[in-house]
Amino acid sequence: MTSSTKFKFSRARRISAGILLALTSVCITTLLLELAVRLLLPPPYSVDTGQFFTCHPTYGWIGTPHFHGVIESEQYQEELTFNSLGMHDTEHALEKSPHTFRILVLGDSFTHALQVDETQTTHQVLEDLLNNQGQGEENFEVISGGVVNWGTNQQLVYYREQGRYYNPDLVVLMFFIGNDLADNLPGNALTIKGFNCYAPYLALCDNELNPTPLTYAPGFSRLQNNCSLLRRTLIQGMGALYQHSRLYQQIEPLLVAHWPREQFGQNYPLFYTALYLPHEEFELEQAYQITQATLVQLQQEVEADGARFAIALISPWPVVQLAVLSPAEWEIFLRDNPTLAEAQVDRPNHRLAEFFDRHDIAYLDLTTPMVDYSAANARVPLYFIGEGHWTVEGNRVAAETLFQWLMKNNFLETESANNQN
Repeated sequence: MTSSTKFKFSRARRISAGILLALTSVCITTLLLELAVRLLLPPPYSVDTGQFFTCHPTYGWIGTPHFHGVIESEQYQEELTFNSLGMHDTEHALEKSPHTFRILVLGDSFTHALQVDETQTTHQVLEDLLNNQGQGEENFEVISGGVVNWGTNQQLVYYREQGRYYNPDLVVLMFFIGNDLADNLPGNALTIKGFNCYAPYLALCDNELNPTPLTYAPGFSRLQNNCSLLRRTLIQGMGALYQHSRLYQQIEPLLVAHWPREQFGQNYPLFYTALYLPHEEFELEQAYQITQATLVQLQQEVEADGARFAIALISPWPVVQLAVLSPAEWEIFLRDNPTLAEAQVDRPNHRLAEFFDRHDIAYLDLTTPMVDYSAANARVPLYFIGEGHWTVEGNRVAAETLFQWLMKNNFLETESANNQN
């Protein structure tokens, strides 16, 4: 070996050693910072819902399994008990008993229904109505698969990992127009013990849904650029790092301040006001496209498993209130809220209904029954005012409407149920 070759080899070794030393120093420094953050710094957010919820690596969050405690507000106080999956429901065995018709209800806080006793939830009242109808020997079991703040993407992931193994005959998705569209955009989160737990999200690639969910990574996940393999690998890696790194979680507020979540309706006191106006934003259009594609994906997977699929639409309580106003009261409302002059209280309902019709998705709009009941029973609220969820009466009206609709449309007659052993 010549002296020149020896010099080049020695120089290459020195450079490699320098790079290795630098990387080692970075790793050690990062580990020390991670340890210091865990030991010395408080969580970045003051909000703590850890009593009721816990983070989950694939769903984002769930109800705390086996939770038992009290939730209270100015309008209600309830003693809650969650089952082993964190659902506001009794335990359900995976194996379905003979002569049993199973309905799996997917949803968000309206399905979780923390404001009422479990016996008063929509799913339980529906189960009681079905079993008390006195027709045939079949037993009906209604299983709750809904958690506060879940979007359709989380419901899809839950169905894949848990719901389908109950072998349901019918899957009913309770779709809350007020926030489900927004919850399907990247960045939906629930703050637990001072840290954000983020929902997985789905991306559109060439106007087609990529059915594999992405783990949200603050500072990296956006509405666009979620399709290349390299980019998806980076997001998945950073998303997994965020779930385990207190250092990353600690600097997350800075990242969010610089790259805020892409959302619609930010110019209105209630963001979902944008749903009822004709001037659609880019983020709203994306929310519709992602949500609709996710609903079709869920429909296909449910039907591939041999079950039927249906959707129940839920409108926010202000919409129900506005729908019962007299012309004179509506005039006063518009005078006080001129930005809503072009608003239509059924705009998103019509848009979703047209989509469901095109894709042969069975649906029930609970808005009209709620409006009719409110008009006839003005002193009996169906929603907790301001808080926005169903009261005991609201859950009852929803369950009875679902019951009548299922019976009328023969949803309870399926080959899988008739062939039970």
